[in-house]
Amino acid sequence: MKLKTFKAGVHPQYNKELASSSSISPIKPFPSKLSIPMSQHLGGPSEPLVKRGDEVAIGQLIGKATGSMGVNIHSPVFGKVSKVLPKPLVGGKMANYIEIDVDVEKTSNFVWQKTNVNISSLSKPEIINRIKEAGIVGLGGATFPTHIKYSVPEGKVIDTLIINGAECEPYLTCDHRLMLEKAEEIIKGIEIVAKLFPLKNIYIGIENNKSDAIAVFNEAIKSSKLNITVSALKTKYPEGAEKMLIKAITKRVVPSLKLPLDIGVVVSNVGTIYSIYEAFYFNKPLIDRVVTISGDLVKKGLNILAPIGTPFENLVSLVELTSPEIYKVVVGGPMMGVAVPTIDYTVTKGTCGILLLSEKISKAFDETPCIKCGSCAKSCPMGLMPFNLAAYTKAKKFDIVKNYNAFDCIECGCCSYVCPAKIDIVGWIRYAKNYIKATQNKNNGK
Repeated sequence: MKLKTFKAGVHPQYNKELASSSSISPIKPFPSKLSIPMSQHLGGPSEPLVKRGDEVAIGQLIGKATGSMGVNIHSPVFGKVSKVLPKPLVGGKMANYIEIDVDVEKTSNFVWQKTNVNISSLSKPEIINRIKEAGIVGLGGATFPTHIKYSVPEGKVIDTLIINGAECEPYLTCDHRLMLEKAEEIIKGIEIVAKLFPLKNIYIGIENNKSDAIAVFNEAIKSSKLNITVSALKTKYPEGAEKMLIKAITKRVVPSLKLPLDIGVVVSNVGTIYSIYEAFYFNKPLIDRVVTISGDLVKKGLNILAPIGTPFENLVSLVELTSPEIYKVVVGGPMMGVAVPTIDYTVTKGTCGILLLSEKISKAFDETPCIKCGSCAKSCPMGLMPFNLAAYTKAKKFDIVKNYNAFDCIECGCCSYVCPAKIDIVGWIRYAKNYIKATQNKNNGK
């Protein structure tokens, strides 16, 4: 079998065996309190629709989408609102949170009932609206509103749909387990999305370190009337990055500062597709997600189906540690995730993993001068010159940084990973991009 891939990239230690054999399990004990942020997607914050003392039901709309990129937020439980207050998000920004005292017994006994939906009778606007109402976002990490991604501008034709099952970040196995346990449901979700576009090609991209998932989907696609191809991908980081996945599978290249839809492609994560299945077949909004709890301090990792708003503390308490000294907590994967100072945060729609790491593998090193080895350029999947971008950022020459195509950087971290001088190259590039954006917004009066 010839494996599909892209040029450059890196081969970190994947350590997926810590959690890959752990089946998806509902959280037990169920949390007695949830804290649900109104900003957990790419776009403006949602407007709280409830106040202290209000009773809420499972699936009830509690945060209304606002603005062009807004997303609905629903209650994952039965309970009573105890507070609505501002708190920091992972990453430091502030947002309103709705805190709920959970009726654990009533919530635990609730079962979503399957509906008699006729998928073939649904129109494109009906499908888009249902996805919007359910508050579905990209679950691969970017949390881009799915209804907007699928609302293709006039003049654009989508002929290729790629389902992203690569899961290239080390440690994370939530998508792997979902593919093993919910393949038929994911196929049904694909059949819903396929009604939106005049597709010629449908691919499911899976790295070959998940050969069991490849086998499961090769069997599952036989039951579908759609012509779906399972594409086995070379295990390499960042194979699951949208532009890399498109290049590997279709050989198409997304032009600089353009989007996949500009070359006729839409990419969706397997978790997103499964959420679409649940929205249509069970009328269930996006109120929970699978979270991997792993790391080199964890004896055996877990994949937990956690309600949105679950405190990290509840999840961390489920795993046995090799040492009580947690040096670093990372939300997401070790390459693109965010290190947080405490576990005083809660699960959002974009929380794919919580990693508990030792000092040995996560200690920050002191930077030394660049030795001009070129390793960062060789590893960059976007073909950039990261060493120049970092150097010009340090020199505050942001016009040059912009001209060196800084905004094509996908912030995968390959450059920092391979740098023998231990320079946080991706950190410098991210700083430059944020500075340039802020300057442009200021100049435009935003």
